[in-house]
Amino acid sequence: MHQPAPTSERTPPDQSGPAVPPCIAFLLSVARALLGYGRHLDKVFPDGAAQPGFPTIAAAFGTHDVRRILGHIQRGILRAMMLERFLLARAAVGRDIEPVQPPAPAEQADIADLDLKLRAPARPRAAALRVPRTDPDDPLHFEIPSLKELEAQVRRNPVGQTIAEICLDLGITPSACAGDFWSSLLEAITDFGARLKQFYDAKTRRQKTYVKEREKHPDTWHWDWQTRSMEAFRQILGHLLGEPPPGAALARA
Repeated sequence: MHQPAPTSERTPPDQSGPAVPPCIAFLLSVARALLGYGRHLDKVFPDGAAQPGFPTIAAAFGTHDVRRILGHIQRGILRAMMLERFLLARAAVGRDIEPVQPPAPAEQADIADLDLKLRAPARPRAAALRVPRTDPDDPLHFEIPSLKELEAQVRRNPVGQTIAEICLDLGITPSACAGDFWSSLLEAITDFGARLKQFYDAKTRRQKTYVKEREKHPDTWHWDWQTRSMEAFRQILGHLLGEPPPGAALARA
């Protein structure tokens, strides 16, 4: 896990305009990279479903159903748009977002000073009605909130949680990222209020669901989706998240 970098170490991506608070500049660069990736993915993914490497990308969504995957991508794009708007609004008034410091371990002296009182066992109560846990990846429960609802979620939730949700919606894995961009994503997630365990639990749950789906259709795909992952992302998307698209340098020139 990456330790929160001091505020002075986070530099704005663009120094030509008004000063952007350093942490917001870092988060903006992540949000805009995710937004650009999502839009590109939405554009090329339907055709990419015919490519041999399709299973690698689909595994991150937990299904090979292109319609469901495109729904996730659309929601991820909208979330990234709302996050960018929220960060720009904060930057406009100079309000930075400070990293969340991880809790320090308790000192032995503090533990010894605790006044622990044992309570008598409570009377057994009637078993509460258990509500089945909703699986957010289940197609029956999938939904795309309205823009107003998404905006409220982005304002209410920690920024790191929103970035984690965007990454899940866009099916982002380490193999989809160039260089150290995956480390930047983990830094944005963990340093700004999200729980990394929940993020990885969701990714693991999707992969297990996808394996079960593949087992029902063993002859559908022959690509080794677990060992040739980065190759598949380059094959379908043309470039990885965190690196410029092919021809970008020539366009700037």
